[in-house]
Amino acid sequence: MRIAAALLACALVLTGCGGSSDGSDGGTSAKDAVTVDIVIKDGKVTPQGKRVKVEAGRSVTLHITSDADEEIHVHSDPEHEYEVKPGDDVTESFTLKTPGQVAVEAHHLDVTIVQLVVEP
Repeated sequence: MRIAAALLACALVLTGCGGSSDGSDGGTSAKDAVTVDIVIKDGKVTPQGKRVKVEAGRSVTLHITSDADEEIHVHSDPEHEYEVKPGDDVTESFTLKTPGQVAVEAHHLDVTIVQLVVEP
């Protein structure tokens, strides 16, 4: 039963949880990691408010490109903060071990980028 649930979670992440057909769903998954591509451009951030499922203990990678100063906050335990500057192309990884929801936010733009849904 747990294997079926894990396969369903992976399938949802791989299909972007019903995201747009242009591939900008905000999250992709590999067997051992989840990657969220974040673009900050012209005062906006993409994605915004997407839900991305993550299995507890799996690595999460944020790939961030930006044309402005910004702070990315990951409201997990422990919390993570990443500063980006104009022209940056940053890749940061962390592991979420506790089930629940974890918000990833752009601090200066005051926007929730993704909600990481951490499942056991």
